[in-house]
Formats: sequence, structure tokens, C-alpha cells
Amino acid sequence: MVKTEFTEAVSYLSSTVSRSPLLPWRRYQFPIDWTAQFAAAVAAALHLEIGFGDGRYTARRALEHSNEFFVGLEISSASLQRGLRRIKKEGLNNVRLLKVGANFAVQHLFAPRSLSSITVNFPDPWPKARHEKNRLLRRDFFKLAASRLQTNGVILLATDHPDYLEFSKAEARATNLYTLRQAEPPAAVFETKYALKWRSQGKPLYYQVFEYLGTQTPVYPILKRDEIMPHAILLGSLPGQIQFEKQVIPYASGHVILHELARSLGGDGLASERWLIRATIDEEDLRQQVLVLVQRRGSYELIVRIESFGDPIITKVMRGAVHAVTEWLLTLPADIRLKERAY
Repeated sequence: MVKTEFTEAVSYLSSTVSRSPLLPWRRYQFPIDWTAQFAAAVAAALHLEIGFGDGRYTARRALEHSNEFFVGLEISSASLQRGLRRIKKEGLNNVRLLKVGANFAVQHLFAPRSLSSITVNFPDPWPKARHEKNRLLRRDFFKLAASRLQTNGVILLATDHPDYLEFSKAEARATNLYTLRQAEPPAAVFETKYALKWRSQGKPLYYQVFEYLGTQTPVYPILKRDEIMPHAILLGSLPGQIQFEKQVIPYASGHVILHELARSLGGDGLASERWLIRATIDEEDLRQQVLVLVQRRGSYELIVRIESFGDPIITKVMRGAVHAVTEWLLTLPADIRLKERAY
């Protein structure tokens, strides 16, 4: 390999392979190429754990099965930090941790038939009847999970809540996609933080296996993302005084919420003026907080675009944030005209 080819190869790996157990998943194409993420020559069994807590069970499994891949999901920042410290301390290279919700991750980050198992240890039982819709193991999730599991792949549930156990069993049966069976749990399942707490209180603990039969599942499309940041070019100048009110705008399959505006003057005063509008992009299973930038460009042009910090996922609804701000600017009592839309 010549030097230029080697340099290109290193650059490619640097851009596609995470160097840390904490995966910046927003930067990658969906579904994620997990074999590449683990820098492996060939694919291996891929296991997903939803809600890994402090990571002790994740680490135990990864140590015992060093030739397999483990992905952990969490939405709690505190749990994410605890899990990350444990994985780093153990020096585990076969674990990746992500801060993302389960439904979005399963649908968009994993290819069909890519998962060997999905582990759910002591999920929030949402015990009140009116809160059942918040439970993870409902029939919609069982269908989605089946579309990503290999034939005979399994969902493994540990819980201290008998009502949640029976609810999840009924939901799985309703899909006609699983065989339900009880099995002896690995010892480490009941050595997690919550398991030890429940055992100390004398609570019974339950373990359930849902085995996917391999029958046909619904098709769940994977999010297609734009590679180019949406933007608009306007002609004119920003007014000196402005009044801004919160706006909620339907766009594509979701909503854009414009919350507030902040003005920033650079060292050149009005010549480097910037407006930042805080926005929420709300679509199914995905909510993003972003800043929409309005900035002077040249002597008489304004650009409206999404700020790139935070690795925003550019979707159809995300384009709506640029659209909403652009349309609002055109209503201002100022000489502002549209030159170009790119969204």
C-alpha cells in the first residue's frame, strides 16, 4: 500500500470507527455498521441491552463472551456516566454505549435480522393502568423487535413486578411472533443494583424468555437523513428592534416549536450581528433541540441555517425549522426578500 492509500485508509477509519465505548451515534449513517464500529474483520453475535443502569451486568456479559458484541442503551445521563466508567475500567472493547431511546434505536440503528438478543432488566413497570401505554414491552415494541431479531433470537426480561410480567406475556402472545418459555437466568441477572435491592426486601424475581419464531413481521423503514444542512438565503438587513413570540408549526410528519430568540453582536457591531432561535424538532420517537442561526453574510445577504453543534440529525421535519424561521423573517417590518431556499 502506498503512503497516500495508507493515509486515506487511516482517515476513513478515524471517521467511521468510534474510539470510545460511548458512541456518538448521530454522526453515522443508519443503520449503523456494527462490525465496523467494533473494528472487527467479521460479524459476530450482536446483543442489545435496554436500560443498562450502572453497567455491571453489561460488563459481566462482555467479559464472559469476549468474541461477541454488546450495545447498551440509556436515557439517564447519570446511569450513562456510571456505565461508561465501569466499561472503561474493565478495558472492554466489545461494548458500545448510547444515549438514545429504545424505540428509535431499535428501528433505525439496527438492520433487520441483525440482533441475537435484546435484554431488558427491571424496566419501569408503570404500575398504574392509565400509564400502561408507557411500558416498553407492549405489542408494538414486540413487533418492532422481531423485525430486527434473527430467527430464534430472544428478548430476555427480568422483573420484580408480577403484573408487568403477565402484561408483557399477553402482549407478546398477541403478536403471534414469539414462543414464550421460562429458563434459568444467568446468575449475574439477579446481581444487578435493583435485583439486589429487591432481594434484600424479600421480593420475588421473575425471568422470562421470548423467542422469535422467524415468521413475517411488519416492515419498519429506517430513517433517511439528509447530508446537506438545510438553509435559506435572504436579501436585506435585520431590524434593530424585534418582538418574538413562541410558535408551533406543523411540518412534514412532525412539529417545529420556535421558543425564543437571542441577539449577538460581534466585534464589528451590526456588521457581524447574529440571531439564534432555540427550536424543538418533534417527530415520532425523536425529539431534538437545535439552534437556528440567522447571520449577516456580506453587505446585504442573510443566511438561515441549523447550527451544527450537537450533531443534529437532519430529517424532513428538521428542514421545517429553517422554513419556519425563514417565513417569520419575511413577515417582519423590514426590507427582507427571499433569494434562495435549500430545504
